[in-house]
Amino acid sequence: MSSRGKSASVTGICPPFVLLYDMMNTSDNIAAPATGIGGAISILRISGPDALAIGNRVWHGKTPLSAANARKMLLGRAGSDSALAVYMKAPASYTGDDVVELHCHGGAAAADALLRLLLSSGCRMAEPGEFTFRAFVNGKMDLVQAEAVADVIGAGSEQALNVAERQLAGSLSHRLDAVWEKLNELRAECESHLDFPEEELAWDPDVAAKINAVAAELQALLETRELGATLRDGVSLVLAGRPNAGKSSLLNRLVGYDRAIVTAIPGTTRDTVEVSTVLRGLPVRLTDTAGLRRSNDPIEREGVERSRRSIAAARITFWLLDASAEQLDEELAEMERSAPPGRIAVWNKIDLVPERELPELPGPVVKLSAKTGAGLDALLDAFAAAAVHDPHPAEPEVAVNARHAALLREALAQLPEAVRNVESGDFEIASAQLREARRLVGAITGRSVEPDILDHIFSRFCIGK
Repeated sequence: MSSRGKSASVTGICPPFVLLYDMMNTSDNIAAPATGIGGAISILRISGPDALAIGNRVWHGKTPLSAANARKMLLGRAGSDSALAVYMKAPASYTGDDVVELHCHGGAAAADALLRLLLSSGCRMAEPGEFTFRAFVNGKMDLVQAEAVADVIGAGSEQALNVAERQLAGSLSHRLDAVWEKLNELRAECESHLDFPEEELAWDPDVAAKINAVAAELQALLETRELGATLRDGVSLVLAGRPNAGKSSLLNRLVGYDRAIVTAIPGTTRDTVEVSTVLRGLPVRLTDTAGLRRSNDPIEREGVERSRRSIAAARITFWLLDASAEQLDEELAEMERSAPPGRIAVWNKIDLVPERELPELPGPVVKLSAKTGAGLDALLDAFAAAAVHDPHPAEPEVAVNARHAALLREALAQLPEAVRNVESGDFEIASAQLREARRLVGAITGRSVEPDILDHIFSRFCIGK
């Protein structure tokens, strides 16, 4: 555990979830840059019980910051620099504590000078994710929403951003809360059989069916994991093949501009060329590689070796084959030797030989002209099918991450046996299983969560968020 675990030990209740943590001291004053260094403006954020006093200590304007002018941007000076300041009174702030933001000129020197002034005026440096952690502790957001903050920051495509923003707004949390409440009701129903076994009560006859309905909802959420992982992490896609197969032309076609040099001379690409793009709504890390062939040129040999490493590490490989080559066997031999993972064979340059009979190949095969764009839609269909099993992936309403998925699987594992126990009248065991499933679902949103899990989640944030 990081140093955060040594600063406080608190157990509290922040409706609607219970917090069990041993992490950061949430009662002192923290400060950090909230923007990257180098832009036109640098924003430094202060949060804590003395944020207002510290803000007035380092910033001076015609009128001091106060509750009377809360949420209003005021012009003044902080140190030797002109600066805007805004005070956000608790609990109406990002963290739920008093917050002051200072907007000074951009650049490393100005931001560093103001940060040093803050640290000498009653603040300590915020740790990664500490502002969002305080928002979680203060009930401003649950754990799923806190994770969505990081997803918004890291979104690599419009789809990824849209899903992250919905989850930040509570779309996934609401569904999980509904499941938690249903499991709680079903557990109570089972326990009532134990508390009043001899009473003539109106027992719910549909408990087993309702447990199965909860299981179906959890399974539906779990099935969003693969697309969610792809939206968050992106797809590593490599363009491979022999020299002059058209890899660089295809790279330029996919990204929409001339990123790689294209010539008729084989071996133009000597090193890997990497670029980020979006294909079928999915974020992609696209790598163009040096053509694979034997060479006495030490630079080209190193390029070929780098190409092989990139191919081995790729999730999907477009293996380009020159449909116009005199010896097609040579094109195919290198592909069979390399046996790349997630291979999609791409017969390129079909515009040059539109009538040519091409060999049948196993696995996905696409005919393409990187020069004209013919066949590009079919190639993108094959890519999306390989990435997420859908050639035209729709934007999901929600998308669980790896932590959510692990807890969902554990919760799901409790339910089939709970159904059997309800049907056999063993309500005590069924109640225990439903209680455990409820706990696991609650751990996703943070109703109950272990300190090391919190530490892991928030330590992945950047400083200032």
